[in-house]
Amino acid sequence: MGTINPYREFVASISPTEFEELCLEILKGYAETEHLSDFSIQHNVSIPADDGTYQIDVYARFIAMGVEFKVIAECKRYSSPVSREKVAVLADKVKSLGAHKGIMISTCGFQSGAYEYAKKHGIALLQVINRNVMHIMNAATPETEEQKQKLHLMLDWYNRMPKYYAKEYATMDFPDKTIYPSPKMIESIRQEFVLAHKDILPGYPPLCILYIGSQKILWDILSQAALVS
Repeated sequence: MGTINPYREFVASISPTEFEELCLEILKGYAETEHLSDFSIQHNVSIPADDGTYQIDVYARFIAMGVEFKVIAECKRYSSPVSREKVAVLADKVKSLGAHKGIMISTCGFQSGAYEYAKKHGIALLQVINRNVMHIMNAATPETEEQKQKLHLMLDWYNRMPKYYAKEYATMDFPDKTIYPSPKMIESIRQEFVLAHKDILPGYPPLCILYIGSQKILWDILSQAALVS
C-alpha cells in the first residue's frame, strides 16, 4: 500500500506574481538548508545545449565547498497532482544542460509515479502549501483562562508565520521536509514571539524548532513554557 498523502490534492491559492516571488525565496531557503552560499539566480532564461535551447523558469548557481553548483528549477502553478512525465522532462533538461540538481516547485502535490521517478533521478519535489492548511486549528471553544491564553498564543504564532510554506518530498511519497520558511526565518520569528509574550512566558527556553509550522511543535513550546493565568 502506498503512502497516504492528504496533501497531494491540495492546491495552493496564490497569484502568479506571488508565486514568482515565492519561488525565489524558496530557492534561498533551499540554499540555506543545503549549506550553499554565494548564489545567483536568473529568471526565465534561455540556455543553449547540444540538443537545442531550453527555456528555464529559474537557473541558479551556488558555491559548495569551492565548487560551482548549478540548479534548474521549474515553477508550476498546477491545479492537479504533477505527473511522472512532467518530472521526466525536467530530468532530461538537467542532463542536457549539465546541471547538478533539478527542482520542481508546484502549487499542487505529486503523483506517486512522479515521486518514484524523481527519487531515482535526483529531482527535488517541493510543494507550496497555504499557511491555513499547515495550521489546522482545533475549533473547540476555549473555556478556561489557560485555554484562552494558549489559543491567543497559537493564533499569534500562526499570524507571524509566512503565508505559504514549501515542503519537499524528501524521504517518502509525502511532503515531509520543510524548505521554506528557512531555519533562520523561524528563529527570527521565535525570538520576536518570545519577546512579545515575555510577560507570560517567564524563563522561556531557547528551543530549536525542528519542524517548521507544525502545530505539534507549537503545543510542545506552550507546554514547556511556564504559562501564567
